[in-house]
Amino acid sequence: MGIRDAIDDLRAVITFFTVIPIGGTHDVSRALRNAWLAVIIVPPITGLLPGLFGYYLSLLTHNDLLIAVITYMLLLLLTGLNHIDGFADVVDALMVRGSIEDRIRVLKDPHRGSASIAMVVLLVILAVSSLINLIHVLWQSLLIAEFVSKSSCCLCGVIGKRPSHKGLGWQLTTYSKEKVHIIIAVLIIALIITYLLLKLIGLLVALITMAFNTLLFIALQNNLGGAVGDLYGFTLEVSRVTALVLMSLLIGV
Repeated sequence: MGIRDAIDDLRAVITFFTVIPIGGTHDVSRALRNAWLAVIIVPPITGLLPGLFGYYLSLLTHNDLLIAVITYMLLLLLTGLNHIDGFADVVDALMVRGSIEDRIRVLKDPHRGSASIAMVVLLVILAVSSLINLIHVLWQSLLIAEFVSKSSCCLCGVIGKRPSHKGLGWQLTTYSKEKVHIIIAVLIIALIITYLLLKLIGLLVALITMAFNTLLFIALQNNLGGAVGDLYGFTLEVSRVTALVLMSLLIGV
């Protein structure tokens, strides 16, 4: 692979996982084929940048709630709100008691139910509440949470079950299974960085979060006919918040 291909891979991944305008075509297939790169290159954008912004904001104000809200909203904006949209879709689909086909139909419906709206609000409240207790390690916590979020997503891709329709979920699952060794390598790198940032507590949080979300992913994919694209968005959001909540409990005030 030449330098130009490597640059195009980076552009595709950053464009897919963030709203950072870096040029190039919006090649979704290329982004999913190289989703493992997101474990390393996306967290500095969606985790470190909001964390540093929150840190400097804390020098101007001592209102921890305000800092936590602005910081987390910035993080969500940098993701383009795409993952949280997937989270809401999955919640709506799981509310359906019918067949898998019925759930898939709801999954593709652009309208939001009251359950998904309530769960999105709850998810944000959990994240912000956790960040209030993590102001003294704000950028480290957000960076680790993003490492864990992207790692969980790629790990779920490895063990995911291909859905019947060849959408985004099918592609991500297929490409992940083809690059297991690379994914394992970047997961180890992410865990090493996590350890360097918050020592054993950070490592423990990462391992527990990835284990929990992998089991949750396995359970939910059986209700959705496989590892559909929205389920990966669900995993990205839930794993991030899970990591923040655990860090808040273990190292918070």
